[in-house]
Amino acid sequence: MFNMVGTPLDVLPYVRGIQMVLSGYEGYTKGKRRDADLAIREEIKRCGTRARNHIMNVHDSCFREKKIDISKTAKACCNTIDILIEDIDKSPTGMTHAFFSGQRSASVSVLKKLIKHDHDVIEMMTKAVNISNSIEHAFASDKTDDEVKSLIRKCEQMITSSRGYYSARSTVLDGLRQKKKV
Repeated sequence: MFNMVGTPLDVLPYVRGIQMVLSGYEGYTKGKRRDADLAIREEIKRCGTRARNHIMNVHDSCFREKKIDISKTAKACCNTIDILIEDIDKSPTGMTHAFFSGQRSASVSVLKKLIKHDHDVIEMMTKAVNISNSIEHAFASDKTDDEVKSLIRKCEQMITSSRGYYSARSTVLDGLRQKKKV
């Protein structure tokens, strides 16, 4: 099934989990590593955008209804999502890591770590989207302002955690050894 060295059966559940979200994902198989990396990044950004859209709906409604406290809290959460998306856009790809360039091939253990890491980030982002959906529902069902703000802060915390966990991805990629320069 995989063109990786060895059979990484211990990461198969993570690959399957990602496949539920990204059709065509096969892990980081030879010849498709850059495509897999870009697909993971796009999915994380897509989740962030979905969460942002839910929260912006609440922000706009609160602003119209003069509920400025909720509106400010929602705006802060949207800013956190924007920062996450910017981090993903600016994170290195294909330039400095063996993962994509003329350096040594990635070891099976590094690829396993990367697949598990990607799965965990996508799972965290999916939770953030679910929370943002709950925020919109809570606002529409006349929950108290404090309950809505609490949910927004919970979503913002999940996004912040996702951002931190995504940035740790570079540590996983640093596990790739560079070829000796001749």
